[in-house]
Amino acid sequence: MSGLTLSTSLAVMTSLIPSLGYSENVSGRYQAIEEVTVTAQKREQNAMDVPITIGTFSAQNMEATGALTLGDIADYIPGLEVGDGVTQASMSIRGVSSANISSGGDASVATFYDGVYLPRAATTIAFSDMQRVEVLKGPQGTLAGRNAAAGSISMVPNSPSLDETEGFIQLKAGNYDFQRWEGMLNLPISDKVAIRANLLSNQRDGYIDNTAPGGADLDMQESLTGRLSLLWEISEKTDIQFNYDFDDTDNGPRSAVGYNGGNLSFEKTSNDAVGAEETRDMYSFGFKLNHEISDSWSVSWWANHRDFDVTNRDDQDGTGNIYTYLDTDNIESSELTYTELQFNYNSDRINFVGGLTYSVEDKTQTTAITSTAETASNLSTQVANGLLDALSAGFTIDSIWDPTDWTMLSAALNGGTPLGQSNAEYQGLLGNVYFAGYGPLLDGYHEILAAGWVDPSYAGQQWTEEVRNTGKFTNYGIYGDIDVAVTDKLNLIFGLRYSKDEKDFTWENPTATMAGLVNAERAFLAANGVPVAALIPQATNFLSPLSMTGVGLVSDTLVKASDDWSKTTGRFVAQYQLTEEAMTFFTYSTGYTSGGYDSFVLNSSVTPLEPEEVTNLELGIKGDFFDGRMRAQFSVFDMEMENRQKSVTSADPTIPGLAAPIIISGDEDITGWELQLTWIPVDTLQLGMVTTMRDSDSQYQSYIDAQGNPAGGDKESAETLSAYTLTLDWAPEIAFGSLDVHVDYIFEEQDFGPETADYLPIYESLENFGADKKILNARIAWTSDDEHYMLALWGKNLLDNQYTGIPGGLAASDLGAAHTTVSAPLTWGIDARYNF
Repeated sequence: MSGLTLSTSLAVMTSLIPSLGYSENVSGRYQAIEEVTVTAQKREQNAMDVPITIGTFSAQNMEATGALTLGDIADYIPGLEVGDGVTQASMSIRGVSSANISSGGDASVATFYDGVYLPRAATTIAFSDMQRVEVLKGPQGTLAGRNAAAGSISMVPNSPSLDETEGFIQLKAGNYDFQRWEGMLNLPISDKVAIRANLLSNQRDGYIDNTAPGGADLDMQESLTGRLSLLWEISEKTDIQFNYDFDDTDNGPRSAVGYNGGNLSFEKTSNDAVGAEETRDMYSFGFKLNHEISDSWSVSWWANHRDFDVTNRDDQDGTGNIYTYLDTDNIESSELTYTELQFNYNSDRINFVGGLTYSVEDKTQTTAITSTAETASNLSTQVANGLLDALSAGFTIDSIWDPTDWTMLSAALNGGTPLGQSNAEYQGLLGNVYFAGYGPLLDGYHEILAAGWVDPSYAGQQWTEEVRNTGKFTNYGIYGDIDVAVTDKLNLIFGLRYSKDEKDFTWENPTATMAGLVNAERAFLAANGVPVAALIPQATNFLSPLSMTGVGLVSDTLVKASDDWSKTTGRFVAQYQLTEEAMTFFTYSTGYTSGGYDSFVLNSSVTPLEPEEVTNLELGIKGDFFDGRMRAQFSVFDMEMENRQKSVTSADPTIPGLAAPIIISGDEDITGWELQLTWIPVDTLQLGMVTTMRDSDSQYQSYIDAQGNPAGGDKESAETLSAYTLTLDWAPEIAFGSLDVHVDYIFEEQDFGPETADYLPIYESLENFGADKKILNARIAWTSDDEHYMLALWGKNLLDNQYTGIPGGLAASDLGAAHTTVSAPLTWGIDARYNF
């Protein structure tokens, strides 16, 4: 373990114990550190009383940081990482990320909204009138169910209140034409019925100018999110809540910042992807029924149906050059129905929760990859140069479409006689190459030539290949968890869950439309004066992952597969109360991610992805120290994973085709520690820090990397680099109203080197390449004495530091079109809010 052995961890924890004391209120603005109520164990508890490592993010935190989605809170919760984007954002806890490129696989991190499981493309729902977010670390299979092998995330929106009419309207505005309007109304209709409605509109221009003619507004945001809830208190012991929410997102595509001759711009790029955008049209409706059976027993039943359609088309070359054009699109639809029946028992010594869960999801996914006839001709030019070299021609060409180059090439391959640029002459020359017996020299490149050896009349036509998948996924679960107070200080917790997953899945890879046109023209020529055209191999798909050698795909054929998996997971927890304000816990828990299918590897129809299984040992301490002025949460863990699923980029070594994402599996052991500190040094000041460190030892199956080289198969070790977030909240006394100053500083060490994927020494000249990330954010807010009015001024990335990733991508190797993303620049704005 990096820098901290188990014995050292125990020493740190033990050293804290003499300082434990009763948490007395202190005078001033910060009389006590904020308490957050969570439902991590299916019942309401103070987060500091729960023997699980939990990261929480409250509504107050969201206000101070301007957080909109899960991606905005990752820097404030140790061990949590969230990828970019809306519809394909990956979630990672303790270094275990979701292999979410494939609709046939499952996430390693389970995400819930109001207690209901969310499919992968729905996890970035906006924080509209959100009460809190809970991030539970380590396997949560007993209570959260499948797909919680690494942990779970729970978003908890506010519920209607019968107490009073209240609401607010708020505007956040800033540079880049940023506007975020949000409103909420809680309205008791009677003493038994209340409704709560909220609406959030978010708009912002992109940070990077797109210089491509007619190009999309890159990284632009435009979304509308809303929720309507109705609470009916049927009796003193029974209530029911009905919910409806929707999300309409129409964002610009992710920016692909091209690397060109040692240069990479933070301000502009050229993305010419046609119809590029990221969209989501989503709604859900459901209910939750609660009933008290007796003083000790209660029952809850909730059900929800969620429906969405998403697209995500973006540029994959970053050049704006039609000869290196490449874009991808992910088109998904999903209908998920989820229901859970839960029983609770609570007494002085025993707390029990148990229940049944059922879900069924019908989904479709179309993954499209689009190139152009120009790009295909570019790839054919590379093959032609290889043939010229093999024939010792003594020259190379830039394009088979360039008249001068074509004259030289056709003369070299046609006995010294150049040809014109009609389609018949192009196909006749290629047919003669095969007739002359040069076919063996072209092994591994026949697909490229069949697709790209066409005349310039094809200019402007697109070559689109699609992988089409459908799936029906059914999950059943039964769980029970009992917490026994053995003594006043010692609690023992035992939990079990049985999960079963059934999956039906299909693959289809229809032949590209342009391939059909090319084949038809060659057939016509072969029958009408150019017989050698019949010797040219049939044009087939060559871009899509399912065209890779060895996957056994038959184009235009529907392939089906069905399988099921089941697993019993559990946990044992020993919780010991050190003082009234601090406790320690030891946990042994197991988790499970269902087996499944890789959308892009047809062989998984015969050999499905194995279930991901996790065993976790964890020791933690949490409590309030120094008379309640310091709160500490510290945990050390050892997480062993079998058949861990992760995404990698792979390329077929037999053709100069394009790289594609696939899922591989392996075993991994992750050890580490996490620390969260909150300290009130004086009554008007609160300081905070979060940090984590991890080591991992892993061995994954062999595969071919993006450069066509063998990878995997060997044991590897890695450790996280230093990363931490510091926060400051200051509330000085002023004459009128109250003032709140929030500052946070985010540090993340970076170390790009030869062992890093896609690294090249020439990238070292890029601005801030490999530099440690240092981000400073601040907000100052004034609130009136009656708390009706709030005004705030804020800034993000006040140091104006921008960073770049390592250039790479699907078009980097074969088209010489490497690209990357860059971080956001300095942004600033104001907040205005009226509460009533």
